[in-house]
Amino acid sequence: MSLAPSDVKSRSGTAGPKADPIPQKSKAHFSFGGKGPALGAATVLMLMFMGATLPGPLYLIYRDELHFSQVTLTLIYSVYFASAVLTAFFLGRLSDQVGRRAAILFAISISLLSTVLFVFADSVPLLFLARITSGFAIPLAAGAGTAWVAELCANRCTGASLTAGFTLAGLGLGPFLAGILAQFTREPLTLPFLALMVLALAAAVITFMVPETVKRLARRVRELSMRPRIGVPRALIGAFTAPAITAFATFSLLGFYSALTPSVLEQALHLHSHAISGGIIFELYAVAALVLILTQWLSARAAMLSGLALLIPALALLALAPRDHSLPLLLLGSGVGGTAVGLGYRGSLQLVNELAPDTHRAEVVSTFLMFCYLGVSLPVVGIALLSAAATPIIAETAFAAIIAAFALVAISADLRLRKIRVPQ
Repeated sequence: MSLAPSDVKSRSGTAGPKADPIPQKSKAHFSFGGKGPALGAATVLMLMFMGATLPGPLYLIYRDELHFSQVTLTLIYSVYFASAVLTAFFLGRLSDQVGRRAAILFAISISLLSTVLFVFADSVPLLFLARITSGFAIPLAAGAGTAWVAELCANRCTGASLTAGFTLAGLGLGPFLAGILAQFTREPLTLPFLALMVLALAAAVITFMVPETVKRLARRVRELSMRPRIGVPRALIGAFTAPAITAFATFSLLGFYSALTPSVLEQALHLHSHAISGGIIFELYAVAALVLILTQWLSARAAMLSGLALLIPALALLALAPRDHSLPLLLLGSGVGGTAVGLGYRGSLQLVNELAPDTHRAEVVSTFLMFCYLGVSLPVVGIALLSAAATPIIAETAFAAIIAAFALVAISADLRLRKIRVPQ
């Protein structure tokens, strides 16, 4: 998943220019109990994030039709995150300058272009291009939408929970929809993307109905700034270490499930159902979203440490499922993994938001998100390369051991540095 650094909000400050309150008069906007605009912006986020994971269950069909290797399949998945990193790095502040609505509409336009490329993708280069284009769209929508929801919510904590919950829901619903349509229709590589086009157009309609919150909008191209801001002040490196490693470990698990679950089902468990593949991926995200909602009472540090602790049994189940050819173990691993992701991501991000001083908030959060992007992409590529050199079982076991080691390092770092007084 992708979030623009300078648009992330916390309870202690903001990372962008001051936005207007919700306009009192608007030509058309939601008004459901005063929460309608925030729900509308969160719904746009959900619809956009469906496009980030919808192609997952379809990659095996592309592989069989275009005859490329498992390594190529994994690289197609990973280039999305490379383009997402570049977009967040250089355009993370765009919605602060042109407005939330304009940035999201621009992202929807790029998403529609990506969807058209997927529909006509009859070669590997075109498939790469479609995935790269998708990586440009999602971070723009994520950054603008995250800031929009926070500005439209009276309670900033509620806004953060709303954003995270709808984002996880979108990430889970994407592969679920694709799996169902691929399994039970005659056009598995067309209908899912036509459905995605309809959802993108619905997102555009909703976007027009949500009031703008940015007061000072750039009117000329020369007024826009794409200067990236990234880094962690030296005094905060110690306290930043555990949340950063937590983000890397939890997103490694997230990326592995999203990218390789279809292959694991087919090769190790001999299941060829796209619907089951999408459903298992959906399970992980659904559990993560539910856990996020039900554990708001946990402190940030407790949530992070709980997520790290649960990451280890989730990885063990992940390693055992293909070895034992057990679907129940894979389902249980998805549930435990979703719990770990929900707790680990919420806790680590909240800690980063709390420790970052206002003058360095964008830089600190940007660096944190880079760990997320690296976590969700690099281990998946490593597994694919190791599988080609050895066997999938060895690669998956090695993955589980390495990420479990990162989880233990994060726990150790937090226990050692818990008494450090973070300068404000």
